[in-house]
Amino acid sequence: MADITLRETEGRPLTFAEVDGNFTNLNNDKQETAPRLGLVTSLDAATDKLTFYDTSAATERAILPENILAFVERTVIVKCVADGIAPYTGNGITHFTIPSTMDGKNLFSAQAHVYTVGTGGSITNVQINNSTTGYDMLSTPITIDLSENDSSTAATPSVVGSNNSVSTGNVIRIDVDAVATSTLGLEVRMVFST
Repeated sequence: MADITLRETEGRPLTFAEVDGNFTNLNNDKQETAPRLGLVTSLDAATDKLTFYDTSAATERAILPENILAFVERTVIVKCVADGIAPYTGNGITHFTIPSTMDGKNLFSAQAHVYTVGTGGSITNVQINNSTTGYDMLSTPITIDLSENDSSTAATPSVVGSNNSVSTGNVIRIDVDAVATSTLGLEVRMVFST
């Protein structure tokens, strides 16, 4: 604990030297790291926890990670086409770049959503491509069935392929291979994990 000279104790205003000494003592005794906390790069859902003191119950409590993925997942939602505009087919209708917080992550799941359902023709079909590596990231593309807004209810769910890892600065491209008649808007949701 820092040794501090107090006006109340001295019974007079502090000198410049005493004030400077207080600041020096505070600086020298400051805590740079939390005690008993080591640096780790993994999380054990069964034993790791965040503890806090609950003043209303006068007891210590803990927060346990019930779902470890919540601590490592990163979700990216890309608005590819505005709600009132029909998507078009082609490679690269939009792109985004992987930030450093997602370096080394892998695409875990991918879904898509339209704001006006397709009523005819083929189902809407979306692919995700890592244009930096040149590989499609889905072995089965995202599909949105006719008369449905979201791929989460598609008869054929998307499947992430083996070329699913990303690095900082990778450019991810959204490709549309087919669009159902009357479809408006397009949004793609991607979950990246370790």
